[in-house]
Amino acid sequence: MKMTPLMFAFALVLLTGCATGTALVTGEKRISVPFDHVKLYQTPPSGKYDVVGIVNGASGGHDQGSLDRATHAMKRKAASVGANGVIIQSAPGQSGGGGFFAGGFLSERTQISGQAIFVHPEK
Repeated sequence: MKMTPLMFAFALVLLTGCATGTALVTGEKRISVPFDHVKLYQTPPSGKYDVVGIVNGASGGHDQGSLDRATHAMKRKAASVGANGVIIQSAPGQSGGGGFFAGGFLSERTQISGQAIFVHPEK
């Protein structure tokens, strides 16, 4: 199959394109917070926190820029449901990868997910 310029452009957008994120609220949704107030945790914080839900982010490609875009999308989703923290549950290299078929070839996606939390201020 010959790739036309339009197909090539579409495939290029899919590879480098936008990041997407999703949020599933399992706890109490809170008032949204600024994106830059969301902190990432490898392990649960020592203070009191409430679980808000599950968030994830994905971006086309498999490089540092893709991971940055996916993380950015995940943090934006967490902020939108009022979480000020995310405990990372899976990141690239921690689980089996996946891909999607685009324009005649398989493209990889970088995905990251975590538990959206609201960390209470220390008293």
